[in-house]
Amino acid sequence: MNTNCQNKCIECTVVNCANHSQTENYCALDKIRVGTHESNPTDVRCTNCNSFQPKSQS
Repeated sequence: MNTNCQNKCIECTVVNCANHSQTENYCALDKIRVGTHESNPTDVRCTNCNSFQPKSQS
């Protein structure tokens, strides 16, 4: 993943994600997939960024 890229349309503060731009609070992906872990989501806490990938521990 090239984390030097920034998609200014997708703000992100999850710095431990491999897709975080690292230089500013943006995602480096062209698009993301938003999902839910609930059968009937009713709150923002019910949603997830399904594009999240943990940053490798090197």
